[in-house]
Amino acid sequence: MAKKKTQGRAPGKAASAKAVKNTIAKSGTKASQTKVALKTTKKKTTFSLHAPDAAKVFAAGCFNDWSPTATPLEKDKEGTWTCAVLLEPGEHEYRFVVDDVWWDDPLNRMRRWTEFGCENCILIV
Repeated sequence: MAKKKTQGRAPGKAASAKAVKNTIAKSGTKASQTKVALKTTKKKTTFSLHAPDAAKVFAAGCFNDWSPTATPLEKDKEGTWTCAVLLEPGEHEYRFVVDDVWWDDPLNRMRRWTEFGCENCILIV
């Protein structure tokens, strides 16, 4: 009995972006759906810092162009500051800004030296 040739990708292989576009184009669906199919999903990520004596805390990093005031954290009764941010999957560098002073995240040991003589904390999403 002759083997039947099958079409499509090999088992276990993910479809490429080009293959997804071609499939959508052939099926007659709108081009805007291509963007949805290829769009990366952002993940909710929580920043947290215990600083009970602080008056204001912000997260600054590559996700907000290192703005020292763009991403404020809120303080709870125990003095822990938190905020949730939607981040793209991948590596992100950040630091905290506590009462206008740049701080490292004491709970994050992944660091990278900068040209400014300090370390940025590394977060993998």
